[in-house]
Amino acid sequence: MTITADLSLSPSMIQRAAPSRLQIVRIMNLISKEVEIAEIEDQFKADPVISYRLVTYINSAAMGFAREIKSFRQAITILGYHQLYRWLTMLLVTADPRAGRSATSMNAIVRGRFMELLGKVHFSKPQADDLFVVGVFSLLDVLFAEPMEKLLRPINIADSMRDALIKRDGPYMPLLLLAEAIEKADEARIDTIHRALRISIETVYDSYTEALAWAEQFA
Repeated sequence: MTITADLSLSPSMIQRAAPSRLQIVRIMNLISKEVEIAEIEDQFKADPVISYRLVTYINSAAMGFAREIKSFRQAITILGYHQLYRWLTMLLVTADPRAGRSATSMNAIVRGRFMELLGKVHFSKPQADDLFVVGVFSLLDVLFAEPMEKLLRPINIADSMRDALIKRDGPYMPLLLLAEAIEKADEARIDTIHRALRISIETVYDSYTEALAWAEQFA
């Protein structure tokens, strides 16, 4: 089935419009429950802005597919639930195009990638995936000017992630503190945290540099 969108909206209008935060969260929660593709497909059909963003993303040169992807089912199948969830996570924080929030959004993406990279060194693969989301979500309260607890209430995430984001506690907090210390160029704090984590300072800075380069593609 070919993708269709609301014909009352031109592609340029859809591109400028901000996607629904509620709808993004709804789709993320369905993915976390691993529901059938058809159910997720229906949610994309319900929002022309999110569906347009997905089609644009999956058919971008960066994805490198030889043929144009013409259905939501194709897009979801090709990306897989894990990659689709990551994309929605970033869409959530980049939804507002205003300059100040755009800069904050990019900072959030850098944090997420940085924490994920170090998580692969300090934790297991599933925990590294969680750390990506923690980093990206860590600036939600700044982006939306609402309490973090309220913003996370409708989102299904693990307790360890919720603890880091709301209570600023738990096993993931040191890496978030390290990301914040690097942003502030607080060398004393950086030194204390990397030593406590037993991660070399070279690995810390190499990972942050890689995270900056990775985030540039979303600028």
